[in-house]
Amino acid sequence: MKLDVNTLKDARVRTFYALYWPQHQIIVDFFTRLDETHYDTRLVDTPGRKSDSPRESLAHILYVQLVYLNGLKTGKLEYKSMGTEHFNRSSKTQLLAEMDRIDQDLADTLTADTFDSSASMEVFWGGQMNVLDVLFFLRDHDILHIGWNLALMDHLKMPRFPSLVQYWGP
Repeated sequence: MKLDVNTLKDARVRTFYALYWPQHQIIVDFFTRLDETHYDTRLVDTPGRKSDSPRESLAHILYVQLVYLNGLKTGKLEYKSMGTEHFNRSSKTQLLAEMDRIDQDLADTLTADTFDSSASMEVFWGGQMNVLDVLFFLRDHDILHIGWNLALMDHLKMPRFPSLVQYWGP
């Protein structure tokens, strides 16, 4: 679910979305291409340390998206229960459907007549920040996960895909 940035009337929202979406598309494309048989693969799996599996990583990404979406709607960015505990047991199909639903909700929120790109949001580290400035942390979060996904792709011998190569190179 990608918005056509040219349809966004607010220049600040257009700028955010134009910078956010290419990174998010890479996340969508990775988890779409990853075979479900690899959704529980761990790069590190020792008694003392375990890395997240792709399923756990995607569940975490979805949780963070919901935190930020909730912040847009309430004016307060806070990490709290979002009812996502079942994501760690959800199938690839269910997780991708949830990501699409969240992407649509974000697009609807950003394009709503009531959305004010100059509004402030209370942030959990204290104070207030502009809502779009806060959303750039969501983009940064996706970029962090792209890096981890690259390590997993190399481990699984997955080929690079167009959206990744287009932005980050081969």
